[in-house]
Amino acid sequence: MKKFTAILLGVLSIPLFVVGLLFLIAASQQASRGLVGVVLIGIGVVLLVSATRALKRIAAQSPEVLKAGAIDLAKRLGGELTVSQLRAEYRIPQDLAKQVLDGLAREGNCRAEQREDRVVYVFSGLLPSLVQKQCPYCNTQLPVRSDLRKCPNCGAQLEISKT
Repeated sequence: MKKFTAILLGVLSIPLFVVGLLFLIAASQQASRGLVGVVLIGIGVVLLVSATRALKRIAAQSPEVLKAGAIDLAKRLGGELTVSQLRAEYRIPQDLAKQVLDGLAREGNCRAEQREDRVVYVFSGLLPSLVQKQCPYCNTQLPVRSDLRKCPNCGAQLEISKT
């Protein structure tokens, strides 16, 4: 549904509400008008709900929202994202998902890597980093869980670094 059609349905629901309310008010004089009023209000509600849903869907598929969503999804998935994962998450066409990820790659937010038969977009800033203890003098590397605070080789103070 196009944006113009959704807005038109939303605007059309307003007069249906008003006329439906008028018929309900007139139903105090004649009972048969009550049914017409309820039907008109019901049609107005259906049109308003469908217009609101369509406008929300259109807003959710804007490129800016999809780019932010792709970065968030990549963060949740460990820094790597494919076109099919983005497509499945936001229920969008494949060409739109590819367009969004290619746009992020052009902006420098990620890079495309060919892996077997698919393209994986790697967000290097979101990749998990390993933390280890390292000696600044002899470059000895030890796991963070070790109780050592000094290098066993040269005796220097160990520093915690990310790789």
